[in-house]
Amino acid sequence: MTLDRAAIEQRLPHAGAMCLLDAVQQWDATDIQCVAAAPGAEHPLARGGAVPAVAAAEYAAQATAMHGALLGGGRAPAGLLAKLSDVALHARYIPADGGPLAVHARLLGRSASGCLYDFAVDCAQRPIARGRLMVAFTAPAE
Repeated sequence: MTLDRAAIEQRLPHAGAMCLLDAVQQWDATDIQCVAAAPGAEHPLARGGAVPAVAAAEYAAQATAMHGALLGGGRAPAGLLAKLSDVALHARYIPADGGPLAVHARLLGRSASGCLYDFAVDCAQRPIARGRLMVAFTAPAE
């Protein structure tokens, strides 16, 4: 099932320019694959006209929130990015001219208090960032 930006904005707390994902290409019980436009100088996370590669973690966090919303059949569970670990940045900046970003997240575990995902963000099949993120739910997960 493919979902467009409007469907994403209905499910995430992020809106407007801070909703970084443009489409969900596919998802299942453990994985989600999203796409996002290459960031330009006007991007809300840009610094000095470029978006630092560490911002890939925010793309991944939004993908995990979207995955949670899809698994739960509604909006994303209320949560906070609690921890990043094993993050490897393969570039200094996310390329503005490299085409769309591929954002993949894989659910490793979930409990009533949070969830853990591996993530990868690529541009033109070249890695931008890889790592693991933990989300702490701020309200009980359903």
